[in-house]
Amino acid sequence: MQSPTPSAGPTESAIQPRSTSTATTTTTTTTTTVDLAEPSSWIIDFTSVGPLAIGADLEAAKRTMTAFASGTGLGSCPSHSILSFDKTGYPSVFITEKNKGDGLIEQIVLEGTGDSSEYLTTSPRTRTGIGIGATLDQLKSAYPDITYQDDHYALPDGHGNWMNFDVLEGLVKHIVVRPLPVIARELCG
Repeated sequence: MQSPTPSAGPTESAIQPRSTSTATTTTTTTTTTVDLAEPSSWIIDFTSVGPLAIGADLEAAKRTMTAFASGTGLGSCPSHSILSFDKTGYPSVFITEKNKGDGLIEQIVLEGTGDSSEYLTTSPRTRTGIGIGATLDQLKSAYPDITYQDDHYALPDGHGNWMNFDVLEGLVKHIVVRPLPVIARELCG
């Protein structure tokens, strides 16, 4: 008899990455526990950053981020809704809506302000350990196939999704997960 699995508390959530198939058509799925209040436990991949996922409901995502101060803004982006999440000592998180009114997340942006190296221990990270504050050498070592796209580094997953890395003064300053190899200079793009 198996004992029941405890459910996640209010500050924890379980996410299940997409199943992957090998040449022998074996399917594997892993479950990762995410502490919603501790972004260093979050994994960045091609379609999500911790509990936030491309195509997910924007308002549901906002309700998930209770450990952060949140704000909204349209600024010069009347066609997009932008939600921001801040917590002292952590990179800022921004999510934008695909099209005004559709309520779905189009991109997830992590941003280190000031000296990006201060976020080395608090940033979400890719499975290879790259987060805000990682060095350019670490990024290139972790992803030898990464390409330079005019003003940033980008890595595709082969299914139309991208992880984009903006490097300033030798350190990763922005990480953008979206279905384009683009880091817009304003969150509108």
